[in-house]
Amino acid sequence: MKRQMVDMLADLIKIPSDPFSDKQEVLDYVQSFTDQIHMRNTLFGDPQTPALLAEFGQGGIVLSGHLDTPPIGDYWSFSQSQLASGRMYGRGAADMKGTVIAMLQAAADLVARKVPVVLALTTDEETTMQGAQALSKTLPMRRAKAIVVGEPTGLRVAYAEKGVLDIAIETRGKAAHGAMPHLGENAISKMMRILRGLESFKGRIAHPELGSVTMNIGTLNGGTRLNVVPNKATSEVDIRFPPPYSPDQLYHEIEDHLRRIKTPFTIRKILSMPSVQIDPNSEHIKLLKEVSSAESAVLVHASEAVHYSQVNPRVVIFGAGEEELSHQANEYVKIESVARASEIFKKYALRLASARAG
Repeated sequence: MKRQMVDMLADLIKIPSDPFSDKQEVLDYVQSFTDQIHMRNTLFGDPQTPALLAEFGQGGIVLSGHLDTPPIGDYWSFSQSQLASGRMYGRGAADMKGTVIAMLQAAADLVARKVPVVLALTTDEETTMQGAQALSKTLPMRRAKAIVVGEPTGLRVAYAEKGVLDIAIETRGKAAHGAMPHLGENAISKMMRILRGLESFKGRIAHPELGSVTMNIGTLNGGTRLNVVPNKATSEVDIRFPPPYSPDQLYHEIEDHLRRIKTPFTIRKILSMPSVQIDPNSEHIKLLKEVSSAESAVLVHASEAVHYSQVNPRVVIFGAGEEELSHQANEYVKIESVARASEIFKKYALRLASARAG
């Protein structure tokens, strides 16, 4: 079984699944496996980035994951799917193809034991999360005894995560010859003042474990030539915030803060997702902690838990791999962690099934 798990993980990592890839190949690979173990497969969402719901029985556990990844990027020291010192390297190894394989292996064993299990696998988590939105409307997700979102938690039981507020800022100036900058208004200089002001924003709310608001100035564009005073500049900023902040509340606080700089600008939302806060004393979370003998955790990045928790309070985040390795060069997952995650998924599903029967 472990040899099969390693081979499947290597296969899955090798299949391109970044935003520029056709998702059919990675979906076919998983669906072929769920067909073989006699699960009922249904596709939801956008045909270009479909979500798979594979079902066996009713009223059991949902194991939720995503098959897509960001681009591979540069500066790798290991090849994709390279196995070294008990680690499998490759884009998506930690986030989260390792846990997907653990879920597939667990599902095969649960089906063989006639234990209800559902796999909810998406192909657009890194972009739009439309697949999760579509799946959240289905009865298996709404009625599940527990939904395990398999993000990399280092085999810890996570119950909270930060929300997302992505914004675009624009400043306008007046073009002039670069040799006569006094005749123009430099839009990039204005943007620099705005961004310096943005970095001074701290927010009014802090979470005891997730901390306060963080920001990443992800893009900065302006100007057409070095000898022309730029008349326009744009920047995109990724902001993460803890509960109980709401995206709208934070947006208005940031806008008010920037208005104090006395530099004209426009601001708009690109994307917003609320934070997630599940009661750590919920029965389904306490049970997973007992089964896994694991500590509690929180996540600084967003996941599909944001959609599932709105229709079912019995959501928990748990998976192999370390959160810090996500989207990094030389991303990896430990094979033993994948095997351990699979065993925990099985034990958790069995406990939930026996609790239901009782």
